[in-house]
This record gives sequence, C-alpha cells and structure tokens, in this order.
Amino acid sequence: MRQDSDYGLLARLRSRFDHLSPALAKINRFVTEHPDTVIHQTLIELAEASGSSEASVVRYCRDSGFTSFSEFRIALSKSLIMDSHEHSLNTRSHVNELDNAKLDDVEISLKHILAALNDTGTILDINDLNKAASYIINARNVYFFGVGASAVIADYGQYRLMRLGFKATGLHNMHSAIMTMACMKKNDVIVLISGSGSTRDLLTTAEKAIAQEGIVIAITGNSKSELSKLAHVCLHTSVTENFHSAGTFSSKLVQLFVIDAMTNQIVEEKPELRRNFAQTAESIVFRQ
Repeated sequence: MRQDSDYGLLARLRSRFDHLSPALAKINRFVTEHPDTVIHQTLIELAEASGSSEASVVRYCRDSGFTSFSEFRIALSKSLIMDSHEHSLNTRSHVNELDNAKLDDVEISLKHILAALNDTGTILDINDLNKAASYIINARNVYFFGVGASAVIADYGQYRLMRLGFKATGLHNMHSAIMTMACMKKNDVIVLISGSGSTRDLLTTAEKAIAQEGIVIAITGNSKSELSKLAHVCLHTSVTENFHSAGTFSSKLVQLFVIDAMTNQIVEEKPELRRNFAQTAESIVFRQ
C-alpha cells in the first residue's frame, strides 16, 4: 500500500474495465497489455494502435485523472519503474512467468487470485484505512451488510471485530438493515460490501445511515459507483463485479483481504485491543 499517485497506476487501470465506455475500454486494454510500448508513443500513435480516435485518447487520459496525454505517459512511465522495483521479488513476478507456459485450470485460477490480491494491496490507500479504523474505534456500534455472496464477507467482518471486543453485528437482509439504520446513533458505523457498488439495497441502507448521522464505510471495486460517492470513506478492491461475474472467488477473496487489512489497522492504532483478542481466543478453547 502506497500513497504515491503514480505507484500502482496499472493496477488501477486494470480495475476500470467494467466502468468504461466501449471506446475507452479499447484504449484501456491496449495500455494495460502494452504499457512499455505506450510510454514511447505519441497521442496519434496510441489512437492508431488501439483502434480509437485521438479525441477518445484525450478523454481516456482525463477520465484517468490526468490533464493531458503527456502527463499520463509520464505517470505511466514512473509507475512502471516503481512497480518493477517494488515487485521484483514479489509473488506476482513468479506468477507472470507462467504466462508463456501451458497452464492447467488450477494454475490459471491461482494466477488470477494472486494478481487480484496483489493489485488490491497496491491500490488500497493507507489514509483511507486510517480513517476507517478511526471511525470504528470511536463507534459504539459497528454493523456489516452485504447482499448475496457479500453477506459471507459481512459475517467475517462481524467475527473479526467481535474478537477485538467491539459491539459488531452482521445484517443479513434488507428489512433488518433498514430497521437497524432507523435506530442508528450518531457516529455508529456501517460497513457496506459490494463489488459493483450499485446494489440498490446497500444504497438505500447508506442513505438511511447518513440521515441518522451514522458513518458509512464502503468496500467496493468500483471507485466511481454511487456507493463510493455516498460513503464517508471507501476501501477499494481491484476486482469489480457485474451481472456475469458477481460472487466470483477472487472478488470475495479481495474483500476478505480488505477486512483483514482494516482490522490490522485498528489494532495498529489501538494496541491494547490485543488483550481482547487473547481473551476471546481463550474463551472459545474447548477442553475435554
């Protein structure tokens, strides 16, 4: 996890495919597959190589957060240098060695999982983790809510915080979530988990929580989603979800990873909570 805006640029670009127009997605695919080529190209050359127009390349750069193609190309070049240095001994570099080999199903699955975890670790903002940890530490009640496969992640979040002594609750359906939000106290926290960031039940829950002056923490793969805009702090994963990919293992695994990172940050800020973890561990040890 780094704060440098150029670090992990490729990881952020790879996570954007589901949220780009077809024209911009074509450019994004070429950039992420051929970054070493792009840093030496002109705007016209990138447009021709990606089968797009010059105007689309300009829009793509602006949509990626840059004022010009030159600024984007410089950032991409710096990102390649930093990423190469940072990950030279990382697992991802070993996984990439499999690209030219014949992969069986297990290897392909492992490759995708490791890449998703690595990319999520790259784009996860330490400042956002700090904010989320502080909100939770200062809350009287913490709630977790996810729909479908994300409900499992909500249960894991509840479990992790209960082990540290927090009053944590996992919500499992819309009715319980809305009723709970109606009685939510100021500065209570709800953690909403959605790969797409567009699940209607979660958006409604976020709006109810905000109306009660509660704090909304979002875990999502879509940085431009409505949920990201509503949340007080958003922890981004590198895996987005759509109609076809919802509930995939890699998307759930990176959500678990974010829960784990958030919990570790809480303990980092409040080390005395380790005592609670030891006490809860002792309480669930079963003896013959």
